[in-house]
Amino acid sequence: MWWFTKHKKVDIISAGWLEGLTDIHCHLVPAVDDGSRSLEETRQLIETMRSIGIQRIITTPHIYRRYPHNDSNTLQQELEQLLPKLSDMEVPLMLGAEHMLDEGFEAHLDKPLLTLGDSKYLLVETSFVGAPLDLYRLIQSVIVSGAIPMLAHPERYLYMDDKTYDHLRGAGCAFQLNLFSLTGMYGEQVQRRAQQLLERGVYSFVGTDTHRIELFRRTISSAKTYTRYEEPIRTLIKNNDTLITTHL
Repeated sequence: MWWFTKHKKVDIISAGWLEGLTDIHCHLVPAVDDGSRSLEETRQLIETMRSIGIQRIITTPHIYRRYPHNDSNTLQQELEQLLPKLSDMEVPLMLGAEHMLDEGFEAHLDKPLLTLGDSKYLLVETSFVGAPLDLYRLIQSVIVSGAIPMLAHPERYLYMDDKTYDHLRGAGCAFQLNLFSLTGMYGEQVQRRAQQLLERGVYSFVGTDTHRIELFRRTISSAKTYTRYEEPIRTLIKNNDTLITTHL
């Protein structure tokens, strides 16, 4: 019985795990990065997200050299133009950003920061190939700026080990789980890493990292993981709500 309970799986969508979720990581501003390509796709994404229980959204466009026009000012303007076109969607949409820790990162710290919701958390990421040599200095630069670094999807950085994760957390970095890492969206290695990190209790927050409607629909059509993860995931969902105050 113990073995069966531990290894029992559930479809997290039909089981309602996402009910009430404030998604703090997704890419819904049209045509500014590798996320939504159009207003129509953004509307489809929001409607699909709402249908599975997501109630509030912090959209987080990429800020790094691949998208040189993206900064806090231009993205705020994009959101202001977008919101009137979504006024009938009944899902509050707020703006954050996902910042790449690269050679251009620190220049953005001199501008108004796109933190998550009403919080001081700044969503950051690093390369999937390898971390920058000055990773810890960049993390400290976030803290010096008055923000709190939140590392997006640490389970996807397969070059990192427990020592690296512990060092980052010790340096003041929070961790954000990509929910669908647990259901195999990024392959078995990332799935196992996500399971290990969740079981170690290193995550503080959770997001979907949604980009495109086709992939999102495929992902939620078969999204299964172990039932034993329901309680820690619901805890992360509650933590997400601490990042906002104006839309609860």
